[in-house]
Amino acid sequence: MPILWIIPALAALFLLYIFIRAIRFVPAKEAGAAAPQPVEADEKALGERLGEMLRRKTVSYAEEGLADQAQFDSFRALLKELYPNVFKRFECERIGHNGLLLRLAGQGKAEPSVLMAHYDVVPADQAEWSVPAFEGLIMDGEVWGRGAVDTKCTVLGIMEAAEGLAREGFIPKGDLYISLGGDEECLGTDASAIVDALKLRGVRPGFVLDEGGAVVENVFPGVSKPAALIGIAEKGSVFLDITALGKSGHASAPPARQAVGVLADALRSVVNKPMPFTLTGPALELFDTLGRHSTFLYRIIFANLNIFAPVLDLICRKSGGELNALV
Repeated sequence: MPILWIIPALAALFLLYIFIRAIRFVPAKEAGAAAPQPVEADEKALGERLGEMLRRKTVSYAEEGLADQAQFDSFRALLKELYPNVFKRFECERIGHNGLLLRLAGQGKAEPSVLMAHYDVVPADQAEWSVPAFEGLIMDGEVWGRGAVDTKCTVLGIMEAAEGLAREGFIPKGDLYISLGGDEECLGTDASAIVDALKLRGVRPGFVLDEGGAVVENVFPGVSKPAALIGIAEKGSVFLDITALGKSGHASAPPARQAVGVLADALRSVVNKPMPFTLTGPALELFDTLGRHSTFLYRIIFANLNIFAPVLDLICRKSGGELNALV
């Protein structure tokens, strides 16, 4: 008779274990935030300068010859016009097809830093826009146009800061680089060409700030409050050319095994074999940090990932998107 109680007792202990871990899985006490430093900015002027950038139709294409090179030339000329002190103080060179690398020499006492952005944009179907896509209109305090968010706003932020510092005669402790690419949207080569150039010169940055993540809501399971995601890595890409061979035949009497069927099976095989579920160190840290802000049910999972990793895998696969890409 006592043996019959062993299984319920073990089950009770198991439940007690995971519930206690979930109850204790709460957000860590946050350190006091540093006092914000006031930054003087003319919002109207900033909006107008961003609007000027958006009017340059720097649309990049994977297919050679489709991009309007004059628009890219015009954008770089605009930067020189808007930020004269940057181009006076920084060394500037064209690298790659439309890449731009600027360098402000430092005191040599620290590792170099790199600020990155891209100024090319994807095509815009005007039928899907409620306003002209390339006019940089300012309405109700917002700037509208293709590239306003992705990511000429980042170009604006970098260049505005650099212009102010250059005007004041600022000298960084280490060399400061600004890397601007012109073909990011079509998986181009400007960024890699700039990286190769820096490698050849023996430049190994101690700090690189790129486009990164975003402030998102309702992306992480059980977390409804806004979360600022910090991107520290990026997935690579692969392109496959799959050729299927088969016997030819008349459409009225097709062969039993057709090339199109072979091709379909090959594509289905690729889709049905995704990369395996993997929890890297940074991913574990993310689940540990954000998971503490989740609902209790999800906290049971995140507090006991050593047990519920398969459940998390299922949640991620069903959710798809960024969450699944993370693992």
